[in-house]
Amino acid sequence: MDKIDNGNSFVVRLLFPRTPALRVFYHVCFWVLFLLLHYAYAIPTLASQVSDPRVTVSSFLYFSKVIPEYYLCVALFNLLRKYLKGVTLAIVLLLTIVVLKHMLSVLLFLFVDYAFDLKNMPERFKLVAGMYLSPFHILNLRSWLVFAYDISEIELLLLPAAFKVAKYAAIENILRQKLQNEALTMELKVLKSQINPHFVFNVLNAAYAKILPVAEDAAEYLQKASGILRFALYEANDEFIKLDKEIQYIKHYVELESIRSTRRCKIDLVQHGEIDDAHQIPTFLLITLVENAFKHGVHATRHNSYVDIHIGVTPELLEFSITNSKPNVPTMRKGNRETSGGIGLVNLKKRLEMYYPDNHLVEKTTTAEEYKVSIKLPLK
Repeated sequence: MDKIDNGNSFVVRLLFPRTPALRVFYHVCFWVLFLLLHYAYAIPTLASQVSDPRVTVSSFLYFSKVIPEYYLCVALFNLLRKYLKGVTLAIVLLLTIVVLKHMLSVLLFLFVDYAFDLKNMPERFKLVAGMYLSPFHILNLRSWLVFAYDISEIELLLLPAAFKVAKYAAIENILRQKLQNEALTMELKVLKSQINPHFVFNVLNAAYAKILPVAEDAAEYLQKASGILRFALYEANDEFIKLDKEIQYIKHYVELESIRSTRRCKIDLVQHGEIDDAHQIPTFLLITLVENAFKHGVHATRHNSYVDIHIGVTPELLEFSITNSKPNVPTMRKGNRETSGGIGLVNLKKRLEMYYPDNHLVEKTTTAEEYKVSIKLPLK
């Protein structure tokens, strides 16, 4: 994940400490205040035993078990969200939290009974401890009521969970804003160097009319190039694009490259599966990899080369892989892909992390002879 700019906002500096030590300090301060606040709230229920150090320690231990519960829940959430989503994730997480809280509560009351004897505790403390330490009978309704108490205690996790949710929301908002700013910057650069598109198309059409009677193949090549340019300028302005349009664009691009590369490049494009009209992906996601493959694998050498493209589509998943040969000149093999091609892949990974957090796969495989990139991402 990208580094978050801390800025000058107090909220941002609170959610994103500048150093690990400061982060630990914030966590310690939060939990100290949390324990003091809840202990103060519980003082009226301790009655005359409030001055008993055994009762004080037991009360702090009771609220302190929220700390390991919270961090275990966060770790569990980060693990489960890789495999589960939506309502399923919420249900599994809730059930796991209840079981976790129950186990920690049983351990707490066993320790207090061993260290201080439950007979010395306030009546409410003994009542709750009795619920947890009583033998569990699966057919006894009262035995199941203790889990209702576990569920009610989840409210103790609401405050720290609220901070965590706020942090996740802030990260999402900051990264999305950063992506939008990068897109605007790129668009500005394009606009600065862009000639009036209508003028360009008029020139291309005039050139096509002049060339057609002389060289039909050249005229067809010019017409395909004009179509790709038109697509890039007018049909790819949205954040997402229909999958069939992106693939059609790739096929047109490959046709042009096959003409340009004549016989020295072998190009294979294989597509499996049916594309639904609702299937969409981020615009120019796949074509970036195709352009890099030709730029760094085909046009970087005058010798024979190859590009293999595989597109697999299922109702819920897109699998895309592209393999290209490396130039046979060692110096060109070395820095060519790692400079501009590497930057393109880094930007692609950032976009995927933004749109499909923890729900996509990008793999890069490189050998002395070839370079391969594979992508898997959801279509729903």
